[in-house]
Amino acid sequence: MTTTNFAIKASNGKYLSITSSDQTLRPISDTVGFNEMFELNNLDENTFTLKASNGLYVTIQSDEGLPLMASATSVSDTEKFILYNWGDGATGFVLLAYNKRIVKIIADTNVLQAVGVEVETADLLELTPVDSQGQLVAPPPSPSPSAVEAAPRAMKAMSVNEAAVASPSGVYTVCFCGTGCTRDEGAVSRPQSDKAIYDVKTGYIPVRIQMEISGSLQATTPSVSIRGVGENDWAVPRNNSEPLIFSGPLTPDSTLLDYVKNYSGGDQYGTIRQIDGFSMPALALHAANLAAASGKQQYNFIGHSRGAVEAIMAAWFIYAYGSPSVKNIPINIFAIDPVPGPGDWYSILTQLPPNVVNYVGVYAWDMSVQASVDKGFMAVVPRPNGLMTGKNNNPTLTDYWYWPWNKWKYLADDIQLTDPLQPGNYAQPVGYKLYAIRGRHSTLAGNATADGNYDASKVSDDVKPVPELIYKMARAYLTQWGTVFPQESAVQDRVLDLRQHINTFHMEFDAMGGGETRNSVLPLRPYVRRISSIYGVNPSNSYYMDNAAGDPPYNMAYPVTKDRTDTGWVNWTML
Repeated sequence: MTTTNFAIKASNGKYLSITSSDQTLRPISDTVGFNEMFELNNLDENTFTLKASNGLYVTIQSDEGLPLMASATSVSDTEKFILYNWGDGATGFVLLAYNKRIVKIIADTNVLQAVGVEVETADLLELTPVDSQGQLVAPPPSPSPSAVEAAPRAMKAMSVNEAAVASPSGVYTVCFCGTGCTRDEGAVSRPQSDKAIYDVKTGYIPVRIQMEISGSLQATTPSVSIRGVGENDWAVPRNNSEPLIFSGPLTPDSTLLDYVKNYSGGDQYGTIRQIDGFSMPALALHAANLAAASGKQQYNFIGHSRGAVEAIMAAWFIYAYGSPSVKNIPINIFAIDPVPGPGDWYSILTQLPPNVVNYVGVYAWDMSVQASVDKGFMAVVPRPNGLMTGKNNNPTLTDYWYWPWNKWKYLADDIQLTDPLQPGNYAQPVGYKLYAIRGRHSTLAGNATADGNYDASKVSDDVKPVPELIYKMARAYLTQWGTVFPQESAVQDRVLDLRQHINTFHMEFDAMGGGETRNSVLPLRPYVRRISSIYGVNPSNSYYMDNAAGDPPYNMAYPVTKDRTDTGWVNWTML
């Protein structure tokens, strides 16, 4: 355990201080002395405690509505913090408490509380080493404009020894490819996929994100890509894939190990496997082991299609089969049109595990069920967890002790929380965002053809704003969550301009989903997409997407049918 003494300056220019009569931390001192000295003790890579000059630990107490105080005599979860670097350079830090909330200065009372969900300039702190008497070792540096004005900023986990100097990101990013997609999808053409169908600025988004983070498609750190269901790793060779990692650092259930063993290495390409999706758990367990082996203290997952579903499964495998130091590592998920396909919808698909701090799902509006090819594209909308809804976030996992087969499928059977697609009057979940956008399933991941299919001669400039907007969103969210991109975004257009284009030039999007009106004369509304948050094997357990998402804003060209009713209790944003 490493110990270092620091003075902590708040964004108002004052140092955090306690007094002999008040143990509450307040940013009130113009100078540094004994009462402004805090001892930072590393517990692991970036988790630490703060001990004040009174010899007591800083705590958020049992109620996050109470101020931070230097009043704890021992260390439990309420005394543990993560230190993040926000931006570039050595200045600009934020504190994340054990409840996954950012420590903020409350203006009315001038105290600190762990209640924030987004970082603002007012939350930034500045750390400067002090000696054993609380005297500054060196004058505190002035924040550079880039550290306090850059947006979006990169949020990087820091250890105590790194607090006075910038450090590399403490985040591991996993990029999950969708069904039938190689790890160089959109970068290399092959018989089943022409890279020319993709927007040149975005490529196939999960693969492009991997390249922009690590500089190499083959890299396994600080990010890694995972091949798609029913496909091999690379466009060349076409008949081989690398072995998957199943054993260690996680300790999976024996029934899971038995299930996944046939999907590791060798020739995994096959149409049947693309249809059934049975290899998803194998790819998810492989990704979960790679993340757990990275040694990082935060995982960011981005995926498309079944790759997005694997991201949810991988988070569950980390929580269920990880050691105590791994299972609660925070995970953020950016899901691009997550589609499980036919077969079992396991409960670990329809419920987010407790270790997911942020879930952002982007869903295609212009899929439907009128064409046979669309019927397997019902999207999953996982239920927000207890952390997001203020409910119990330490559930007891389901264990059917009498059932010897595939127990891993049923881990969350007994802990399904409130269905986000049902009507209801509940507070909006924190760290949980649902977006709808025009286009088809493939459009959202980079396909720029007018019909969402694979003929490069049909690439359309009017379709490109959809993948370009999602690419910008993916980079922005990942950056907010701590992923570092060494290169600038390839899309420089403003978000507002991209959204305006999508809703102005919508003829091709209308055609993708069955026409502008989505006429309801036919029974069962076949031109409306189905989505679900219900586990099981019953395909009728679904919702009409326009019912769950609600009425689009009047100035947006989202076709709905006259039968549209209800609205789910979770708000959707129409892009």
